[in-house]
Amino acid sequence: MAGPSPIRHIRARVHTLDMSSSRISSLCLGLNAGCCFAYAVLFGFMQTKLLTMYGVESDMKSWKKSGAWDVLAQIMRVVGAFEFLMSFLYFHYIGFVDKHKAGLRVGVMQYALLASVSAYRVFFEPKLSATNVRVAMKSLVVQLVFLAVSVVGMIKAPPPPKRKSA
Repeated sequence: MAGPSPIRHIRARVHTLDMSSSRISSLCLGLNAGCCFAYAVLFGFMQTKLLTMYGVESDMKSWKKSGAWDVLAQIMRVVGAFEFLMSFLYFHYIGFVDKHKAGLRVGVMQYALLASVSAYRVFFEPKLSATNVRVAMKSLVVQLVFLAVSVVGMIKAPPPPKRKSA
């Protein structure tokens, strides 16, 4: 009997490379899912904690008198639901290696859009208070980090299998 065939060795080597690239893209999808889940909880259930984390003093008494809190809480809960949906999608994509690139492309679009809104507020929006600039800057930093995570994961994701043409 002859030793192991060189083709089998090459196939095993390629499979090892695919596993490491899928691990990187899985990690990036997991990080995106974790970030979105954390924001889902904060926006959905811990609105005052979220505002405090961003350095915003919540004046609940005056907000509740004006009805502003009801509107703000509703908007924040809708954002929380959206973040939960995104978290679910990112977690879901982890199990499908051939969908990693598509899932991380969604992350690139999501964080690019969010970062562009924050960047506009930081750099271009007129008459923004220093507190609001700080809040937008914190958001921008988080969004840029996860944009980078999504880009790296998308680049490292294994290519989807070739589709057979009809």
